[in-house]
Amino acid sequence: MSDAPSDLASLRLAAIVKSSDDAIVEKNLQGVITSWNRAAERMFGFTADEAVGRSIAMIIPNDRLDEKHGLIARIRNGESVEHFETIRRRKDGTLFPVSLTVSPIFGADGTIIGASKIARDISDRKHAEVAIATAEALQSDPQRPRWSPPPRS
Repeated sequence: MSDAPSDLASLRLAAIVKSSDDAIVEKNLQGVITSWNRAAERMFGFTADEAVGRSIAMIIPNDRLDEKHGLIARIRNGESVEHFETIRRRKDGTLFPVSLTVSPIFGADGTIIGASKIARDISDRKHAEVAIATAEALQSDPQRPRWSPPPRS
């Protein structure tokens, strides 16, 4: 019996991960990065060679390290975490908002062996939300100067 269909499915999955615009990162239960796609390289500024084998904490701001422990605890319980909005850090130190989806990875025997993390940069959406909120606040402010036509002569 050939496992060619399985090989084909694995190749397709690898192509999807490779071409995704979202960062896709795999880590073990100790938080060590085991896989890092091209989008993760672009988003975070670390190459796969720089990231794989290091702790995921390298992209988590110090004031958010507790999130890592909470996410790992949920993964160990077999839970997925969808659309969790937080802040992450690029190689150059800049912080930016992301939406995370984190899912457990199961081994052949059904035990949880790690986590898959998909990160989407939501900077543009956050900037738009601030612009809309600012415009709405200005529009509803009764003290805001209003435009009026010039006086007639």
